[in-house]
Amino acid sequence: MLHPRLRPFLPLLALLLLLGPVTAAQATSFVPMRDSALADQAELILVARVGGRLPAPTGTLRPVTDYLVEVERVVKGELLESVIVVRLPGGTGADGNALKIWGAPELADGSRVLLFLARHGDAYRPLHLMLGVFHEIAADWRSVAYRDLSEVREKPGADPEAAAELRRVRDFRRFANWLEARARGTILPANYFIRIDPAQIQILHDRYTLMTQGDMNLRWFDFDSGGSVTFYAHKDGQPGLAGGGFQEFHRALDVWTGAAGTPIRYVYGGTTTSSGGLATYDWTNAILFADPNDEIEGTFDCAAGGTLAVGGPWYNTNVTGTFDGRPFVRIQGGDLVTNDGIDCYFQRIAHPAAAAEELFAHELGHTLGMGHSSEDPSEPNSLLRDALMYYRIHSDGRGGRLNADDIAGIRALYAAGGGSMPPPDDSPTTLYLLNHRFAVTLTWKNQYNGVTGTARAVPNSDLTGFFYFDDPQNLELMVKILDFGTAIKVFYGQVTNLHFELVVTDRLTGRVKKYKNTAGDCGDIDHDFAKATALGSAVVLEGTGEPIFTPKSACLPGPNTLCLLGGRFRVEADWRNQYNGTSGTAQAGNLSDLTGYFTFTEPANIEILAKTLDFTDRILFLWGSLSNLEYTLRLTNMETGVTRTYHNPPGKFCGGLDNNAF
Repeated sequence: MLHPRLRPFLPLLALLLLLGPVTAAQATSFVPMRDSALADQAELILVARVGGRLPAPTGTLRPVTDYLVEVERVVKGELLESVIVVRLPGGTGADGNALKIWGAPELADGSRVLLFLARHGDAYRPLHLMLGVFHEIAADWRSVAYRDLSEVREKPGADPEAAAELRRVRDFRRFANWLEARARGTILPANYFIRIDPAQIQILHDRYTLMTQGDMNLRWFDFDSGGSVTFYAHKDGQPGLAGGGFQEFHRALDVWTGAAGTPIRYVYGGTTTSSGGLATYDWTNAILFADPNDEIEGTFDCAAGGTLAVGGPWYNTNVTGTFDGRPFVRIQGGDLVTNDGIDCYFQRIAHPAAAAEELFAHELGHTLGMGHSSEDPSEPNSLLRDALMYYRIHSDGRGGRLNADDIAGIRALYAAGGGSMPPPDDSPTTLYLLNHRFAVTLTWKNQYNGVTGTARAVPNSDLTGFFYFDDPQNLELMVKILDFGTAIKVFYGQVTNLHFELVVTDRLTGRVKKYKNTAGDCGDIDHDFAKATALGSAVVLEGTGEPIFTPKSACLPGPNTLCLLGGRFRVEADWRNQYNGTSGTAQAGNLSDLTGYFTFTEPANIEILAKTLDFTDRILFLWGSLSNLEYTLRLTNMETGVTRTYHNPPGKFCGGLDNNAF
């Protein structure tokens, strides 16, 4: 296990017991209601930023809590003010007595919220208390509208759909758009629900943690002016590692340098004889090996386990600074110590160098002010469990790799804006995926006549989108990005043989990767966006099946049927997952009279794009793939009843082109 240990310059002088005012508590129960009912009852719906908590209002003994709220967007109703007061029951009254209302929402300073409100005197109150307050939080790199119901008790109601809605997860932006449309009188399907593991819903807001002293976090200020912090390794080196672990420590420092666009600059200064360790700060930032000062109680035992290393920052509680409008305690130094006995650990695992790099990088994260992502041995959230700052070492060869949770935490400390990404622009040529984390653009060149251009983007879902060159009806390329927790995968499939360059930018980390035509004009899969390795050649889909004759009939669109070129052609697909044996009939979706798509299990997860073009003397059929599962496409000419079949064998990733389908 990995445990941080903090040692401030000044000792804690006293522990004070404070006696507060008289408090009271009461229970809160509710019956679920539909979003539509909540929206219709609300006088005002806002997207807003919490400016802070106000002092208790004068002139009344009633215990309430007032928040100053800055209005970002009026979703429903009319409002001239840009700043309003939102009042919640419970708090401390003017006479000092306090009242606790279970379930009354707390609005964190600086947080973004979606509020359903009604005016009450000189302030606004949330409709139905906690039911009218949605907090914006990040979950799987989506912006989620989260409602905290942890302190209240649900009572059964007459509407089962309302109870079902209660447990579903809402995309923050889509939910606000849906509410705004409803307020204008446009009733749309509820397209804002997203799929996230239900086990994660209650822990969505419990992401990365930061070290705190009182009510302030800790951070270095040296980097803000272009400075750096130098760390040294004790000359004795780490037993059990070839070369003493010096290279692994150097690489661990590099993990954090420039992390996620931050100004962090950790520099390796070589070896040192300084051995202050964690007992006394000697003004040298260093790693000591094998606990030479006996500062970690107990010796690591490979059979029984134990602590591998300890690390953390040095600070003085009286030395503070302000960054991005927030006060912080200034970190002034950092030290790490590995435990004695861990040489057996490195000797027994398959990837000792990678494990050492991960171990050192984890402890260096503590010296930067980072806490643990989670300390739950059965952590159900893969994002927290796979983080470098998870309290247990992974030892699977990953090394000192940051995941999205680590990046969010370090940006919260060192990036202006609290780690938020810049807002997306309204460019018609940019496709934004995974809650705007990835920006995708496409340029193209017609190699036959030299014409070039920038493709126009066609958003489809948070995971997928399309591009066209000239004709909006004629989609040329599709893109899909999936976050698997341990890796980001980029899929692109093409239904064109013109040259192109696809540019994918991670707006959180700043990484940019470019993709071009592959062999066979198939597209490809980048299995790990974080790696710099180039894509391999795609495999061309070969062969077509024998014609199958069916009776003439008109193409009737359906959930599994795609009708193209005025209904002259019907396209259907079956699929099989060769990894788990599941199979089924693909779900169809029309995009234009020329193009459509198929999904297998998840409506937002497009797997195949199909296109037909009429060249008068022949019909051209093209399909692009965002899947390496086995599937079969069937193209039927409704005028003749002839069907062509196109089969993608399991494991191959490529679309195809039939230049003379009919």
